[in-house]
Amino acid sequence: MAIEQILDLEQLEVNIYRGSVFSPESGFLQRTFGGHVAGQSLVSAVRTVEPKYQVHSLHGYFLRPGDARAPTVYMVERIRDGGSFCTRRVSAIQHGENIFSMSASFQTDQSGIEHQDAMPVPPPPDLSTGFRSAGAFDDAGFAQFAEWDVRIVPRDQVARVPGKASQQQVWFRHRDPLPDDHVLHICALAYMSDLTLLGSAQVNHLEVRKHMNIASLDHAMWFMRPFRADEWLLYDQSSPSACGGRALTQGKIFNQYGDMVAAVMQEGLTRYNRGFVPPAE
Repeated sequence: MAIEQILDLEQLEVNIYRGSVFSPESGFLQRTFGGHVAGQSLVSAVRTVEPKYQVHSLHGYFLRPGDARAPTVYMVERIRDGGSFCTRRVSAIQHGENIFSMSASFQTDQSGIEHQDAMPVPPPPDLSTGFRSAGAFDDAGFAQFAEWDVRIVPRDQVARVPGKASQQQVWFRHRDPLPDDHVLHICALAYMSDLTLLGSAQVNHLEVRKHMNIASLDHAMWFMRPFRADEWLLYDQSSPSACGGRALTQGKIFNQYGDMVAAVMQEGLTRYNRGFVPPAE
């Protein structure tokens, strides 16, 4: 299913929208992909603000596993409409239950101080040798993301930062040109931001990954600068801590020119399956 279709919601009433389901041929998932519901939630919030407001942050909680074969209804609360900022709260409903709750904040165009961290220097994405590309996801059941070119930088080519416990870098872009609609690009980035981030907590634990129950628990994003989702973006990811069956992950997203366009924080479930005893270290 094309990203434009995924993010195109049906309006049922004022402040109430319904999102599409996964296409039938992508029946690999019983549980809704977190980026799917987060992206649609953001679209529903955007539909209720004036064009002069641009989304700058979102904070969401995954409350229950979603049903990938059922539509989701999004109910938007207009929390605040100010001169510079406005806020929306979205509840994603399936089968009468709230599966995802999100707050999104919007801001008018303003100016202020400017600075950013430097972009890391990984191998460029056009050097595909050694990269795990989108086709490799098919075996893991991610065929639905075929419209995205996703290239995970090999671990031995990631420049290690002293003191960082777990690192991962991913290049990605939409394979085909997308319309010149900045809202679509932002919501598409929210959709994709959930796909690989928890992987940054697993790269040091590959031998036990198949024995873990893995799921997103919450998700926060900040949008800083304009970008296009159909041009290469670097997702520089790390996991500063994992314990108690949960892992904290974070990511900075850069365009090819070195501009930081977004930042992401996520906590995920990384709990051992019941009955599994990890090997002694």
